[in-house]
Amino acid sequence: MKKLYALLVILIVVYIGINVSVNGFTIFPVEHNDNVSDVVSNDSIIVGASSFPTIENFSDSAVNDTTVSLTDGNGVTIYVSEIDNSMNISDTFNYFLNNNPYTSTQTIDQNGITTYIAYDEGSEAYNADIFFNKNGQNYCIMGDGIYYTNSDYFINHCKGIIDSIDITSTS
Repeated sequence: MKKLYALLVILIVVYIGINVSVNGFTIFPVEHNDNVSDVVSNDSIIVGASSFPTIENFSDSAVNDTTVSLTDGNGVTIYVSEIDNSMNISDTFNYFLNNNPYTSTQTIDQNGITTYIAYDEGSEAYNADIFFNKNGQNYCIMGDGIYYTNSDYFINHCKGIIDSIDITSTS
């Protein structure tokens, strides 16, 4: 049994030695790319100076320099925008609430990102505006006319956007 432990230790040392010489001590291989234009490809959606991966079954189109529209075949449309950074996201959300009628609000922690949500609820559908700050940039995700039957679908895609969006360049 001691021989097996010794062999295991030797294999681990060899594995670490190979990793150090090839990758600079990473346990799992990591692809490094310092050129932003190579990182942002057809698999990314660009929103201002940010990007996130394309979403399966959604087509994207730029509304303007800081907003993109994502639409699927079932009529669900999600707008993602970089918004003004002159106020912190909490103040931005409160300013928004003071100037727009909403039936309910919610604050959640989405994987370490404080996320503020405003709902305008109707009998069959609702509108949602989701505000968050990630890496120093304020964002808003909007959905209008979201049927309650599509609610989980909409919210799960919004969570995916929040988790994956990142600054890709400086403007």
